[in-house]
Amino acid sequence: MDNQTIKETARETLARIREESINLGVSVYQDFIYISHNDYRDYRNTIDFDNYGYLEFCLFAECLNLFENNGYDELTKIIDQLENIE
Repeated sequence: MDNQTIKETARETLARIREESINLGVSVYQDFIYISHNDYRDYRNTIDFDNYGYLEFCLFAECLNLFENNGYDELTKIIDQLENIE
C-alpha cells in the first residue's frame, strides 16, 4: 500500500467510527479526539469507560490502532479534516 492509500484508509476508518458513534449514540469518537487532539477546544481529562460495552471498546481499539499506525501529526490532520466538514 502506498502512503496516500494508507492516509485515505485511515481517514475512511475514522469517518466510519465517527458516523457509527453518532448513529449509535455513543461517545467513542469524541472520547478519542479528546485524548488524541490537544487543540480540541472541549478537552476533558478523563473518559468514563463505565458506559462502554464490547462494541464501544472495539471501536476505541480501532481508533488507537489508527493512532499507532499513523502517528500524532497525521491523525491530527485527519481529525481536523473531519471536524471541518460540518
